[in-house]
Amino acid sequence: MIEPGKRMCPFCAEIIKVEAKLCPHCRQWLTLKSFRHPLVMVLTHLLPLLGVWVGFTVAMFSFLDRLQNPKPYYSEFPNSLRILESRMNWAQTSDGLRIFMAGVLTNTSPVAWKDAEFDCRFFDANAVMVDAGTGHGFTTILPCDDVAFRVSIVPTAPTNDYSSFKISVGNARNAKSWF
Repeated sequence: MIEPGKRMCPFCAEIIKVEAKLCPHCRQWLTLKSFRHPLVMVLTHLLPLLGVWVGFTVAMFSFLDRLQNPKPYYSEFPNSLRILESRMNWAQTSDGLRIFMAGVLTNTSPVAWKDAEFDCRFFDANAVMVDAGTGHGFTTILPCDDVAFRVSIVPTAPTNDYSSFKISVGNARNAKSWF
């Protein structure tokens, strides 16, 4: 029989006071209502800090993305950068044989673009694609203006397989970006 004002610890079966929040024998927490309970400490201190950290991280990535490529995006102006003329030249460099694509790019949009990404496809005499590559033109092109570009591609097929080519602009960044 347990005397009044006492109870049995559910963890170690020792007799303890009814008001006890921590068993003096096994050191187990008996109630979640205590702010000193480890689980309550985690929930009241670490979870809000984790929420603040996640919120700050998301905000920082969003801010850096807007600095790197502010609106409007090139996807909102498809085909606004067009290639007026282009040609393919082979050159032996210190890094090996390269294909140089050169030409004139025109901007038909009201936005200035920079760092255009060129998609280059190469075909054999039977119009079968033998190679493809992506090159970057590190120039800025103003609205309603033309600019010359040059892109270097590393060939993967023998030189006599290249008969024709097709080049287009796949992407570009807003010229207002900081990076």
